Amino acid sequence: MRIAIIYNEPKQTTPEDHWLSRSQSDGLVVPVDFVDSSEFEVVRQSKKIEGILRDAGFDTFLYAASNPRDLCEVLVREHPELIFNCCETLGGNSKLEMNIAALFELLEIPFTGSSALGLALANDKGVAKSLFLAHGVPTPGWKTFSPGDKIIAAELKLPAIVKPIREGASIGIDLNSIVEDESSLAERVRFVWKEFGQAALVEEFIAGRELNVTLLAAPGGHLSPLPISEILFDGFPHDKYKIVTFAAKWMTDSFQFTTTVPRCPAQLSSELEETVKSMAVKAAEAVQMRDYGRIDFRVRASDESVFVTEANPNADLNEDAGLARSARASGRTYDSLIREIVERTLERSAKSSGPSQLSIQSRII
Repeated sequence: MRIAIIYNEPKQTTPEDHWLSRSQSDGLVVPVDFVDSSEFEVVRQSKKIEGILRDAGFDTFLYAASNPRDLCEVLVREHPELIFNCCETLGGNSKLEMNIAALFELLEIPFTGSSALGLALANDKGVAKSLFLAHGVPTPGWKTFSPGDKIIAAELKLPAIVKPIREGASIGIDLNSIVEDESSLAERVRFVWKEFGQAALVEEFIAGRELNVTLLAAPGGHLSPLPISEILFDGFPHDKYKIVTFAAKWMTDSFQFTTTVPRCPAQLSSELEETVKSMAVKAAEAVQMRDYGRIDFRVRASDESVFVTEANPNADLNEDAGLARSARASGRTYDSLIREIVERTLERSAKSSGPSQLSIQSRII
């Protein structure tokens, strides 16, 4: 079987056009010719996956997608029977993540991960939170502000965290993302408008524990939770809000990177563990997650109330990332995790009798 591993070509930036260069809260220096680490990791991930599948006996090839026309031409020429989808952006634009999946769907090529619709539902954090509530899943109170809106704190509980509404990998999150009053709220919302050209999501900040639940499809397609991971903030300054910033994930020279440490399995009571896992499945179903993904939680310190904050249907699949960490805690190896994802995709494609791959070329002009 011929499998294409498709990933997004990293977009090279400079300090002048990267948001970190204008965010003074972290004290970070962004080098010239900076390549966003969150995008570069996709390259490393894709190469590793390609090697695993090649060693498993598949006929594989890698392709870095930079524009849809060239991608279509490659798919016509190479005739993959399955695509391992590692695309998180296109041309550095995370809003186009769903469009790549939609292209695969139009060409009727089976691919790993969530559908275009599932990616779209989770990509808009406000839409995702509305769906959580509709499915009975608690989520912190929130409000969205589109560019040009009047920024008022009415109906918002402060402190709150301000996020770009359509970014992943903690892009747009730094130590100034927590706001305590209407003045800092307005300043941060305008920062998001200016730097990202999109709406800002303002969400009640839940002081307490941060948990992540990886979900992996079992035979038959039902999503099953793996061991829960907790983000520890040991050594984090007492005067700082404990949040996972962009620096904590990607900037190795920051104190946040060294003091934000995952532990898996998390040390939870059996009752809390059951609650979190059950809510993770419900949240994943709400955004139509498929094959694999991650649900993020905050657990309020005062009463252990559990809140879902985000769904990530296209979670980082690197060997040292959270999804692989939870898989290892479940007894899987990294290689077996990747093969398992492919197996579930093949099961899905076998259930539908679409046109043969030979007909792909006839559907593209």
